[in-house]
Amino acid sequence: MRKLKIAIIFIIVINILLVILNLEILGIIYHNDILASKYAIKGLDISHHQDRINWDKVNKKYKFILIKATEGSNFLDKDYFYNINRARMNGFYVGSYHYFTTKSSGKDQALWYISNVGKTKNTFAPIIDVELSKSDDKNSVLKQVKEFIYYIEKFYERKVIIYTNYYTYKKYIKNELKENKLWIRDIKYYPEIEEDNRWIIWQYSNRGRVSGIKGFTDKNALRYDLEYYIK
Repeated sequence: MRKLKIAIIFIIVINILLVILNLEILGIIYHNDILASKYAIKGLDISHHQDRINWDKVNKKYKFILIKATEGSNFLDKDYFYNINRARMNGFYVGSYHYFTTKSSGKDQALWYISNVGKTKNTFAPIIDVELSKSDDKNSVLKQVKEFIYYIEKFYERKVIIYTNYYTYKKYIKNELKENKLWIRDIKYYPEIEEDNRWIIWQYSNRGRVSGIKGFTDKNALRYDLEYYIK
């Protein structure tokens, strides 16, 4: 009889865990939402991959939106101007990020970003998204990223923020570009990098469900108050 009770309890526990796992896969609940609760200010990052967003319905509990603007030296996100203008109109603080590639020079990519992203007040600093594969040469990558940052900082007069994941951080960015703070991706746990004081934005979920946005949306938390980011 005791063994039967244990078996029943075991089956119940397994089923509960399966339900929780399924809810996390669907984005209805997410474990990192609990971990990120210690940070008061949350926001989203989006691009054309979210389809056309209904900004009037996006939950105002999210205070900021980081929006893809450009990629390489000739790609402009097709929804960039719609997203940034509507996000502003709906009271969100905004920032614009550039997706770095190795197919063109850092200078050309910087000039492309500058030609599309206005120099406005009350925004996040410019952001470069650096996510690279194992085949990319470190010295070549750093040369072009540094070139991009040089021209961007010269024009906007603000320090560029670097978005990255753990692999790219460890291979290319660790102990490099130390004046540039990080927007780090960790959808499993708290950010864990040796240069702990460098990360200022944490992308903690890739399965956010947000009203007004179809499908999943990345969710982020700020390490400090908004005044630290907005100028």
